[in-house]
Amino acid sequence: MDSPFGIWFPQVTILRSRRLSDAQAAVEAIRQRHCVLLQLDDAAPEEAQRIIDFIAGAVSALDGQVERISDATFLFAPAGVTVSHS
Repeated sequence: MDSPFGIWFPQVTILRSRRLSDAQAAVEAIRQRHCVLLQLDDAAPEEAQRIIDFIAGAVSALDGQVERISDATFLFAPAGVTVSHS
C-alpha cells in the first residue's frame, strides 16, 4: 500500500482456515502485499497440508517466503518483506 509519501507500509492479515476453499483469501491478501498469518488448528491434517501446499505454491510464484511458526501456524510474506528470527 502506498502512503501519500510513496512509502509502502506492510500489513498483516490473520486468517483461520479449515478448508482448501478458504485458501484463496490468503492468496489474494498476499497478492495485495499483505503478510498472512495462517492458523490451521481447526483443519483436518490432510486438508491442512493441501491448504499449505496451495498457498506456498502461490507465494513461491510471487517470490515471497513461507515460515512455519508452530505446528499449525504459518507466516506467508510477499516479496520485499524480510522475515527474521531472533
